[in-house]
Amino acid sequence: MSDRMEQIHETLKNLPDSPGVYLMKDKSARIIYVGKAKVLKNRVRQYFQNTEERDTKTKTLVSRIHYIETIVTKTEAEALILENTLIKLHKPKFNILLKDDKTYPYIRITIQEKFPKIEITRIIKKDGAKYFGAYTKPSDVRKSIEVLRRIFPIRTCKRRIDGNVPQRPCLFYHIGLCSAPCAGKIDSGSYHEIVRGACRFLEGKQHEILEDLEREMQEYAENMEYEKAAAVRDKLRSIRNITAKQLVLSTKMEDRDLCVLIRDKVNSMVVVLFVRGGKLMGKNVNLLENTYDLEDGDVIEAFITQFYGNGREIPPEVLISHAPSNMDILEQWLRQLRGKSVNLHKPIRGDKKSQINLAMKNAGEEFEKYRITYMGDQENIQRALEKLQETLNLHGWPNRIEAYDISNMGREEIVAGMVVFLDGRMEKNHYRKFTIKSLTLQNDYASMQEALFRRLKRLKEGSEDESFRERPDLILVDGGIGHVHAATEVLKELELELPVVGMVKDDRHRTSALINDNISISLKSEPSLMPLIAAIQEEVHRFAIGFHRSKKLKAQRKSALDEIEGIGPKKKKALLKAFGSVKKIREATVEDLCTVNGISSQLAQRIKDSLGSQ
Repeated sequence: MSDRMEQIHETLKNLPDSPGVYLMKDKSARIIYVGKAKVLKNRVRQYFQNTEERDTKTKTLVSRIHYIETIVTKTEAEALILENTLIKLHKPKFNILLKDDKTYPYIRITIQEKFPKIEITRIIKKDGAKYFGAYTKPSDVRKSIEVLRRIFPIRTCKRRIDGNVPQRPCLFYHIGLCSAPCAGKIDSGSYHEIVRGACRFLEGKQHEILEDLEREMQEYAENMEYEKAAAVRDKLRSIRNITAKQLVLSTKMEDRDLCVLIRDKVNSMVVVLFVRGGKLMGKNVNLLENTYDLEDGDVIEAFITQFYGNGREIPPEVLISHAPSNMDILEQWLRQLRGKSVNLHKPIRGDKKSQINLAMKNAGEEFEKYRITYMGDQENIQRALEKLQETLNLHGWPNRIEAYDISNMGREEIVAGMVVFLDGRMEKNHYRKFTIKSLTLQNDYASMQEALFRRLKRLKEGSEDESFRERPDLILVDGGIGHVHAATEVLKELELELPVVGMVKDDRHRTSALINDNISISLKSEPSLMPLIAAIQEEVHRFAIGFHRSKKLKAQRKSALDEIEGIGPKKKKALLKAFGSVKKIREATVEDLCTVNGISSQLAQRIKDSLGSQ
C-alpha cells in the first residue's frame, strides 16, 4: 500500500461520529472538494468503498485525494452554512459552482445613505443597501430605472450630499427625473418617502402604493391643491399602466420564488421566477456544469445554498420542482438567513403546482437556447481539447492551459502577459502581468524565462495568489523552438515536469503550427485545433500588448508633466482631469490653463514652454 493510501486509511479510522464538513485536498494541500455530512465517519468512508462502481468524476476526485480534514459542527444546519461559506471562499475544482451568476445585473438602492441613490450593479454586498433582481438583460434594468424615476425621482449621481451645502442641480432635476436633494429642493424626510415608495414598487407592492396615492390625491383635491392632485394622478396612471402589463400568477398577493431544475446527461440549469405581490417580476437563469453524477435533489440543494447564501432577498416562500433529501435542514438555514419564517415546498397539485409548471416551461425554453448557443460551441471546444491531449501525448485532460507572450519597446520597458484558459474558455480572473526587471536590453528568450520563473517559483512555494497556486496542465509560449527551450530550462531549474509547446505564426502573423522537441504540427492539417489555438495566441498577444501600451502611456504622462517645476501630484491630477490628456494640455492656451485651480499665469506659461519643447 502506498504512503498516500496508508495516510488516508489512518484518517478514515479516526473520523468523528458527528455532523460536520469534510475537506478533500490534493498533494499540494489545495482544497479540491468540500462536502457536508450528517455523520462524517459514514459519509467520508463511502468515497473509498466500491470505487470501481463510481462515476468518472468521483473516480478522478478520489485519485487526487492526499489529505482529508474535518470540521465538526453541532447540527446539520451549521454544517450546511459552513459548507457554503467554504465553497464560496475556496471554489474547489470538484464542487458544483454556479456559472455566470455574477454577470446578471441588479438594481441597487443605497438606503444606508442619508440621501440614497439608485444604480445598476453586478455584485451583491452586505452593505445595508437594497438589491432587486436579477435581470437577464442590462437593457431591462435601464428601462426599469427610467420608468421608476419618472414616478419616484431618485438621484443617480455619485455626489456627496450632506444636506448642509446646496449644490447646483443637474439636468435630471429640470426634466423631472430627480428631486435634487443636492440643491436642497427636498428635505430628507420627503426624499426618504420617495425612496420607500420606489423600494415597495420593486418589491411588487404596487397595490399598497396605489392605495396610498389614492388617499394622497383625495386629500390634495379636498384642500383645493389641484396641481399637486394632478401630479399624483399622473403617478397613479403610470403605475396602473405598468401593472396592467404584468402577468398575474395569484390574486392572493403572495411573495415567492419558483425554482425549477432542467438538465441533460452532463449539465443542469435552474431557472428562478420572482413573484411579488402575486405578479411575475423577473427571471434568473443559472447554469451548473458537470452534474451528471448527482441526484436531482442534490443539484437543487447545491443551487439553493449558493444562490440564497449570496446575500440576496429571500421571500416567505420558495417553491421547488425537485425535493432535496434534507428539506427541513435547508428550510431552517433559509429561516436563519432571512430572520423570518420561510416555507420551502415542492407542490404536488393546485395553483402552486400550476406556477411550477409555468416555470418549467420557461426553463425548457432557456435550456434550449443554451443548447443551441452554448453546447455547439462547447462540443467544438471539447473536441479540440481531446485532440490536443491526443496530439501532444498529454497524460491527462488539459483543463488549465496557460499562455505567455512578451511585449517590449526596446530598452524602455519589457513586459510579459499570462492568460489562462479553463476547459477551453478564458478565465480572466486568473490573468497575470509581469514587468521584466532583470533586463535592460531586448531579449525575448530571457524575458520569457524571467516571467516563467517568477510564476512557477510561486507555484512551488504555495502562493496565496489564486492563479499562481494552480498547476497548469499545459504551457503555451508565443514563439518557436527557441522560446520552448528557454521555458524548458526554467522547468529544469525548478525541478518541475510540465508540457511546454510553442505557438508558431506564419509570415502573415497568423497562427500556423505547434512545436517542441517531440512534435511539429501544422494546424492546417488539424482543423479542430486551429480555432482554439488561434484564440489563445490572439488573446495572450492582446493582453501583453495592452499592458505594454498602458505602461507606455503612464510613462509618457509622467515624463511630460512631472518634469515641469511647480507641478506636483495634485496639480497634475487637476490638469489631466480638466483636459483629459497631455496632448490636450499641450494644445491648450495659457488662458485655458489658468482656469484650472492652482495654475497661475506664470506656471501656465512654464507648462506651455516645457510641453512645446518636448
